[in-house]
Amino acid sequence: MTAPPLPGFPYNASIYAMVHSWHANTVRFQVSQGALQYEYAHGLSAYTDMVRNAVAQARAAGLIVILSMQAELYGCTPYRDGAMQKLPDGRTRAAWAQLLDPTLEQDPGVLLEVFNEPSAVRACKVGRWPETNWKDWATGCGHDPRQGMLTTGQWLRAKAPRNVLLFDGDSYAYTFQGFVVPSGMPSNSAYTVHPFNYVIRGNKTRSIRNWNARFGRFERSGHALLVTAWNESFSCPKDPGQKITDYFIQKYLPAHSMGMVGYGWDAPRHNSGYLVNSYSYPGNTANYRVVDPNSSGCAHDGGKLLRREFQAEAAQ
Repeated sequence: MTAPPLPGFPYNASIYAMVHSWHANTVRFQVSQGALQYEYAHGLSAYTDMVRNAVAQARAAGLIVILSMQAELYGCTPYRDGAMQKLPDGRTRAAWAQLLDPTLEQDPGVLLEVFNEPSAVRACKVGRWPETNWKDWATGCGHDPRQGMLTTGQWLRAKAPRNVLLFDGDSYAYTFQGFVVPSGMPSNSAYTVHPFNYVIRGNKTRSIRNWNARFGRFERSGHALLVTAWNESFSCPKDPGQKITDYFIQKYLPAHSMGMVGYGWDAPRHNSGYLVNSYSYPGNTANYRVVDPNSSGCAHDGGKLLRREFQAEAAQ
């Protein structure tokens, strides 16, 4: 996404393919809290400028942009107390303050995902995953007045009054089960879930029951909800013939008015229906493991299903 624009276009080849080949309408950029915070503290701007340039290219192509603040290892955010940061705090504020400028703050086509995959249980060292603690999710563990999703969201709303704010669910955005919108939630906000491991082994009925409990009932209560990260079920015994995946994409999400961002969809060859399964970051090199749609006779067709849906929407 950081490549130079194409001749005659204000954006690069990757963005061109997203718009013209895939008929995509949204791109989610994972931005590094660690890098932004470092530049904020040291008066630097190389990474900040690179992100802003990529956003400008995507917006020039007509794409909605989601900026997701990442405090994970591959986001160059250091460990604290022997673990990754699990709730936003003052460092998150510094990163947003570094990145946001009048151009981004005045563009309603740029959505701000406050903090990627929070986990109040992990941050506050109480309970165990995938339990939730919505009070700590909102306002932190009580030892840092700047900690928490709601606390950070309120600060971010004052900083960026026009942008839609996206709030991830608890337990690594795993769920909204038992969630009640807290008092003081900023207006013009929506909620995001990451339904990894969404298939109950070969059982559509149990899978639907699981989706309803994790996020479906919350959406039905009238709150805007979308999927900003998702993985296809990569084990054939879990989803024979991809029937549950097909139902999830084509039936369940539309019935609940939920949008979805397909992680690494169709990478690296945009005509093959490929989907990124996982990634690793040894040193400074990103290695992506790509799922072949027909590997070992097993149909992994998440990329093809997504493309079919987008092409159908584009044709209407």
